[in-house]
Amino acid sequence: MDAQQIDNAVKDGARGIVIAGMGDGNVSTEALAGIERATKAGVVVVRSTRVGNGFVNRDVEVDDDHYGLVVSMDLNPQKARILLQLLLANGKTLAADIQKAFSAGF
Repeated sequence: MDAQQIDNAVKDGARGIVIAGMGDGNVSTEALAGIERATKAGVVVVRSTRVGNGFVNRDVEVDDDHYGLVVSMDLNPQKARILLQLLLANGKTLAADIQKAFSAGF
């Protein structure tokens, strides 16, 4: 995965992106660079996983704070997208506030 789709989404005005990574929501170095550009541009990026079950935990293999990422915890990418859409539609734009919603119940 390169950063082209991430960069294009930012250029097209995306307010949020959900990344469906491998394993614990991991992506390539190129994609991480695109994610960093996106978060610096104010886009909320949620790190999720495409595996069938399990959690995406903060700061296990990716420095989420450095990249400004929100982790999906136990939500798959589809559910993470819905929650992110609801939060953005209700005025939540800070990654820390959005992470609290994803971490509710943990």
